[in-house]
Amino acid sequence: MSYITTVTGKHFYPLNPNQQDIDIEDIAHALSLICRANGHFKHFYSVAQHSIACAGEAIERGYSLEVILGCLLHDASEAYLCDVTRPVKKHIPAYLQAEERLQGVIWEHFIGRELTNAERRKIFEIDDHILSMEFHLLMPEDLNEDYRKLQGACLCEFKDTQEVKAQFIRLQRILHYEIAMQKAEQLLRAGNDPERLQSLIKELESYYASDEWKQDFEVDSAGLLPEKLKRGVLSEDGIYNLLEEYNMN
Repeated sequence: MSYITTVTGKHFYPLNPNQQDIDIEDIAHALSLICRANGHFKHFYSVAQHSIACAGEAIERGYSLEVILGCLLHDASEAYLCDVTRPVKKHIPAYLQAEERLQGVIWEHFIGRELTNAERRKIFEIDDHILSMEFHLLMPEDLNEDYRKLQGACLCEFKDTQEVKAQFIRLQRILHYEIAMQKAEQLLRAGNDPERLQSLIKELESYYASDEWKQDFEVDSAGLLPEKLKRGVLSEDGIYNLLEEYNMN
């Protein structure tokens, strides 16, 4: 059998990935149940928690929305491939090739384009710095002192897996629509690509009228989102004003 069955019932082919089969529900569910460090941390600490921490650090550093989303999803291939420890992984070129290909497909699916080398360097630098903090807090020895370079807090607490899954999905959703709103604003101002603009407007309008937007707005109002996260899409007038401006043109 050349496919795996995901929690949403999809048949996913890890070695021949199809973007249409990639599902944030599958990714968040799997990563929230996979423990970092091959299970050798002091307590259960999931890949999803690590990914959220990486995104949080990118937010603290003022990086672009694309880099923040790239950080959140940088280990998403593990939802379909699982992971191999670093000392072993480097000796399995076939796995490295499969991982690189699948990760690229996932990033392109959610971000809409390939990440630049500069963006990837930022993502993997944060990945290493968060790993350093995880060793500092959850292992009997330090890996290095890169954790001192972190600009945000990474506490590595034990958390309920369903809570982490929901947080992962919510952060991806907000970043997705924030990127969509910024792109729509750019196209509207420039008067370019009306078909793409119309598609983005319909997507944003649907989100604005959904229960998901109301839930995200409530979470933001409760102060549960990163303070420095750009979230104009959650302001009460953000999408509404964009829709009004679009309809007037």
